[in-house]
Amino acid sequence: MPSPDLARARRVLAVQPHYDDNDIAAGGTLAALADAGAELHYVTVTDDLVGVLDASLPDAEARPRLRAEQERAGAEIGVAAHYWLDYPDAGDWSQHDLRREVIRHVRMVRPDFLFSVDPWLSREAHGDHLKTGRAVAEAALLYRFPRLRTDPDVDAGYEPHALAGVAFYFTSEPTTIFDVSKTRARKERAIGAYAAQFSAGELSGLQRVLEAAERRCAEGRGFSHGEPLRVLAPAQLHCAVEIG
Repeated sequence: MPSPDLARARRVLAVQPHYDDNDIAAGGTLAALADAGAELHYVTVTDDLVGVLDASLPDAEARPRLRAEQERAGAEIGVAAHYWLDYPDAGDWSQHDLRREVIRHVRMVRPDFLFSVDPWLSREAHGDHLKTGRAVAEAALLYRFPRLRTDPDVDAGYEPHALAGVAFYFTSEPTTIFDVSKTRARKERAIGAYAAQFSAGELSGLQRVLEAAERRCAEGRGFSHGEPLRVLAPAQLHCAVEIG
């Protein structure tokens, strides 16, 4: 089965464990899709408090700072709407509960593509990433079934729609390298907004690593910078057997 054509996306729901994951891994792709007319919606799963560098900063002050940074970054990428679930960062929360929340947002937003972290990345140790990617993959299979309840107000008016695919980032098994040559500068500015969790030196180092990786991904492809994505149709996420 060929990978779904991500360039045809018109509404995207990008579900990230932490406030910067979408932009670090796929900010160039998401910005390019926004430029092509796609409507971008971000769901951030955790409250991100564990990663705040200033340990003396009260949570009540850290939360609005994190959201303000994310909104500045989102303005660079072209994000139309943000949703925050506020699960505890690196905490004890349920993948099952998150799956319900993702399905609820799929039914509200009606995207044709989902984005999230690849839950099958080898050596991934962060539970927030593993649970988020798995919850999104399951949601892509189950969102259409009306007997699976999420929110009465959302479920009551929902008519199943077609989800074309899921694009997993932070992947070691890409099915596509997306051309981000024209949008990588915006991605760089977006990542520069995340000062609560990175020192200036760390941000600079991260930018260098990402830019070098984008160049390597694009080698021999006719463009200068690319982002690796594992793009799958929902049917490929359950008992998929390909012959030939």
